Amino acid sequence: MIKVKYTDKMITIAGHANFADFGTDIVCASASSIITTSVNNMLALDKESIVYSDNGKQIVIEMVKDNQYVTIIFNNLIDLLKDLASDYHKNIKVESEE
Repeated sequence: MIKVKYTDKMITIAGHANFADFGTDIVCASASSIITTSVNNMLALDKESIVYSDNGKQIVIEMVKDNQYVTIIFNNLIDLLKDLASDYHKNIKVESEE
């Protein structure tokens, strides 16, 4: 299961959806696409607004500088992952840590 935990300034993502075999898992592909697109958009708007790390086991996205447009994309990322979780609740879980 993909586990997403978030606050108003940080998102952590870990795990594998286990919907299908590695490389053919549409839930993992969807989550990866949502995350990659969102991070790239945030960085394109303001390279100093977020810190992004991926150690192969966990992705961490942290907002370190206020930017109205980056905040919109950050919140949209959470909403998109929640939408994915509502359709695939056995494969992805999104929880607030606040």
